[in-house]
Amino acid sequence: MTHTRVLEELLTTVAAVSKGQTPIDETTELTGDLHLESLQIMNLLLSIEDQFDISIPVNVLADVRTIGDLARHIEEQVGQR
Repeated sequence: MTHTRVLEELLTTVAAVSKGQTPIDETTELTGDLHLESLQIMNLLLSIEDQFDISIPVNVLADVRTIGDLARHIEEQVGQR
């Protein structure tokens, strides 16, 4: 799966969670720009895991600040299947 494809799908998923309140792109910060709380982020991750059929370890969250960071991690996980 290409970076562009992962990013497109991820942006659609995140837009649904943020309810269109903030324009989003690859540099959008999950907590800083979207003001997502930890429970919302966990629900987002569960949705992403189902969508991409992957498992995202919780310890990865320390390295994920932006949607681009999350997209790169998803690509790694998808590539390992």
